[in-house]
Amino acid sequence: MGKKIFWALLFWAFLLNAHPPKSIELSYDAQTGALSVKVLHKVNDPEKHFIRRIEVSSGKELLAERMYERQGSASAQEDVFLFIDRPLTSGATVTVTAYCNLSGKRSADLEW
Repeated sequence: MGKKIFWALLFWAFLLNAHPPKSIELSYDAQTGALSVKVLHKVNDPEKHFIRRIEVSSGKELLAERMYERQGSASAQEDVFLFIDRPLTSGATVTVTAYCNLSGKRSADLEW
């Protein structure tokens, strides 16, 4: 019985630390084709709890994807996606989705 309680408490402790990204900030510079992404995700240890993947899509088309093995800082993961050869289309909606390595995801849209 004691082992079951230990594992249950460990499981709940893990879930309490796991959380999706808080928010995503996006900006696009049409002159340089740079999409700046800042995923706000406050963690205690960015080596163990981090943003694992960021996807950039338009409609059902995946435009770019990056994988990470740690988070850039304890407060956020930042990256820049360059669309030089294929600039984002005016009037299109770009969706950025960030995935936590422990639990959850968050998406944000940018209408360009």
